[in-house]
Amino acid sequence: MPSAGGVCPPIITPLHNRPTTNSITTKINISTLIQLSSETQGCRIYFTTDGTKPSHFKRKVAGREITFKYFAPFTLKPGKRTIKTIAVSRDGLQESVVVTKTFFVENIQESDTDNSCEYFRPVKSNEPFKSSSYYSKPTNYSGTQINMFGVPPNLSRNFHEYFNQFQPKPTQYGFITEQMIRGLNDNNRAVTIGEIRNIIEENQQKQNPEVRQPAPLALPEAPVKTKVVERLTYRDPPLQDVSVGHGNLNEQILHIYSHLLKYSKLDGDFRSKVSYPCFGKVLTSDFEDEEDCYRITLIMEKPGVQRAPRHKLLKSRNVSRPQTDTDEKKKTPKKIPKSDPYFEMEMEDIEAQEGTVKSYPKFNAEQDCELLREAMKGLGTDEDMIINVLAYRSSPQRQEILKKFKTMFGKDLVAELKSELSGNLCECVKSLCMAPAEFDAKHLRNAMKGLGTNETVLIEILCTRSNAQIKEIISTYKKIFNRDLEKDIISETSGHFKRLLVALVSANRSESKQVDRNKANQDAKAMYQAGEGKWGTDESKFHTILVTRSYPQLRATFVEYAKISRKSIEDALKSELSGDLLTGMLTIVRCIQNKANYFARQLMKSMQGLGTDDDTLVRVVTSRCEIDMVQIKKEFFNLASQKLEDYISGDISGDYLKIILALVAGGKPPDLKVMGGKALVQSVQNKSVKQLDKEVKMESEDIQVSTDEAAIIDVITHRSCNQRQKIMQTFKTMFGKDLIKELKSELSGCFRDTILGLCMKPVEFDATNLNKAMKGLGTNEKTLIEIICTRTNQQLKEIKEVYKTMFKNSLEDDIAGDTSGHFKNLLISLVQGNRDEKKSFDRNKAKQDAEELYKAGEKKWGTDESRFNAILCSRNYSQLRATFQEYILLSQKDIEDVIKSEMSGDLKNSMLAIVQCIRNKAMFFASALYKAMKGLGTDDKTVIRIIVSRSEVDMVQIKQEFQKAYKETLESFLKP
Repeated sequence: MPSAGGVCPPIITPLHNRPTTNSITTKINISTLIQLSSETQGCRIYFTTDGTKPSHFKRKVAGREITFKYFAPFTLKPGKRTIKTIAVSRDGLQESVVVTKTFFVENIQESDTDNSCEYFRPVKSNEPFKSSSYYSKPTNYSGTQINMFGVPPNLSRNFHEYFNQFQPKPTQYGFITEQMIRGLNDNNRAVTIGEIRNIIEENQQKQNPEVRQPAPLALPEAPVKTKVVERLTYRDPPLQDVSVGHGNLNEQILHIYSHLLKYSKLDGDFRSKVSYPCFGKVLTSDFEDEEDCYRITLIMEKPGVQRAPRHKLLKSRNVSRPQTDTDEKKKTPKKIPKSDPYFEMEMEDIEAQEGTVKSYPKFNAEQDCELLREAMKGLGTDEDMIINVLAYRSSPQRQEILKKFKTMFGKDLVAELKSELSGNLCECVKSLCMAPAEFDAKHLRNAMKGLGTNETVLIEILCTRSNAQIKEIISTYKKIFNRDLEKDIISETSGHFKRLLVALVSANRSESKQVDRNKANQDAKAMYQAGEGKWGTDESKFHTILVTRSYPQLRATFVEYAKISRKSIEDALKSELSGDLLTGMLTIVRCIQNKANYFARQLMKSMQGLGTDDDTLVRVVTSRCEIDMVQIKKEFFNLASQKLEDYISGDISGDYLKIILALVAGGKPPDLKVMGGKALVQSVQNKSVKQLDKEVKMESEDIQVSTDEAAIIDVITHRSCNQRQKIMQTFKTMFGKDLIKELKSELSGCFRDTILGLCMKPVEFDATNLNKAMKGLGTNEKTLIEIICTRTNQQLKEIKEVYKTMFKNSLEDDIAGDTSGHFKNLLISLVQGNRDEKKSFDRNKAKQDAEELYKAGEKKWGTDESRFNAILCSRNYSQLRATFQEYILLSQKDIEDVIKSEMSGDLKNSMLAIVQCIRNKAMFFASALYKAMKGLGTDDKTVIRIIVSRSEVDMVQIKQEFQKAYKETLESFLKP
């Protein structure tokens, strides 16, 4: 028996049609069934028949299935056959030992009736042989062997009369009786022995009517035999891209016929309409050259129906008529909108391109972030959850998830995924998290970075993207790597291949939809003379035509080339070019003819032979799943006669297989568990819901109280910020000096700091104070909390831009370098500036958030700080006020008291700052001023920072709150 957790080895059993005394169980025939079984329940059994070891991880080798999965008993081909089988647990982690058995298969067929002497061989027995009472079965004389005449030979009439006086004996029925035969269908019924005997007796009665005979039976009518019509089987004619032409009518008709067959296989509606009616002869036909295509019209006879006269309809077709909007709608296929603007830049829609991954209609970025965090939290990773979220969202939705995740949790989602995933699954997930242009730019950089160059990637991206997409790639490449794409290509490639790529990067291809037949004929002649028509090849001529002409124009050129050369353009390129240049040219030609077919070929190449080119597989699937994967799957089936999903399933496995199949198959995403709390409070204590809602609305309106600018000017200064900026400009114009530098040289101490702060723009003032708080040894966390926790989304975004300009570094990077832990995550979340700024609120959502805060704090051992972070940094102020009300109803505690008891240090101070600003921002600054001035000494920097930054915002309200809380005016408290 196997060890604990093992799998029992399978048993190989030949199933004979009858019992046998043959001791050689390995000798079977081609009709013997082979059964495989294992004592382990629920396991899977795999086997091979060529003697190789079965592998359930890689069942295909060179595109051919070698290892088979056992479903039911099977037969073997004649000859010596070695079966090797293995049992594998359902999760694929445990397997049994390999069991081997060899059979000698004879090319004979077993039948239900045995005519051999095998059953008559003497069998050894312990019982004595009874010779005296030997038992034998009676012989059935009325079986299948009969006297077709029914009586002895008619030697004389006397003998005949002698035999006729005896009544015929009753028939001894054998295994197949006449009653069984009579029960059969009349059409399948044969004449029985009794019926033949009755017919003979009837004939005898006619010859001797005096002899009384039993009533004869009527001869059954002979079954009507259906006339068998022999049908000839035709093979499908070869499918060519371009017909021969040149007056070869038979080849032309076969070409049309072969493409009609292919089209009917792809278009189910056309196939169903054409396959059922009965057609007669061809009545009329018409052929038209429509410049960019040919129109062939056939009118077939409808059997049994006389066609009404059409008044020479076909001849009048040449009469031009104005084109209507209806005609345009019929000719133009309906364009399916793409989820990302980058995908809309495709060169053209040859047909209505359709991707398998589409925008999720019930998209909720916040809920998806919760699910992703839940999947990566704690020990282990829920890969299925990650796949179910990212593989079923469009590119813009995934980009929104990345931003929301950083806002809610202060972490980079891509970095978190890298730390949790590995291998090809990680590469696929990282690719999905990139914007399309960023995806192409990074793959181009990776293809040229380091030793060697991956020409395949360069060709695949540059030869298949449109002008607009290439320009977007160049811009993104410059932005990410600060390098010029064209210069990198020139340094990493050479020869005509370099010239081809540089020409493509210039993005000068014509995008006209008009076709010039004369120009197409000239280009075809020029390419013929540059290649087949001369000794050697002029590659530059191919460059000029293939890189600059529009797609419709090049299709017409390829048709003209086939007429001139009697070769397709692909065959001509293969005979004239080689290496990377040939690959690039063929890629352009194939994309012009059928882009979906090109990518289907790329997928097939990536999985053919030993091993899988995972880079190509991931690159093609992730880049085309939102553009034309539906068409790629159709083309793949035409090439491989197998569904793309089935082909992939035989080549890769595990979570990597799951995410690739999700992108290829598309469809509705699986159900995701809903992250949300239950209803918290059924009835409200002291106040009704309407009263609580009214309070939230009133608090929202209090924020918009107008500022008494005159009073601010009387207290702080006599000029506003805009006026001070104009004074600085005028001072420089009049005296040619910088006012700030002059003030620095003339003033000192806190007075200088206050004046310089007033001379700065508010956003510059905030950026400067943030830089000072993190510069040098130590960090002034109080300044970070005061500025970052109290500014709006727009203010934070402007601060980041000005900080980058002034100090040549990212504010987010500096925060990450000078802080740590949950405090760092909180600040980074706030710096994103993605807080909801709506004034509306949802009472049910507030109840859910209050319950989640309660579960993350008081209700559990320890504190889930990230839960507080996600809610306090993303909800709007009105929503959070309602949440604080619901929290009081739920826990009978104020949210501030809970934060003080559950947290500590800078994280506690920052959380309290957020809560206090949400409730009453003026009171928060009044309290900060009071703390800065009470006791021994004064925190001058805090006093200057608050007064300068709030003097033109809400200083009137700050003074009111200060006097209300501390029973003293702010002005008198400032006086020494």
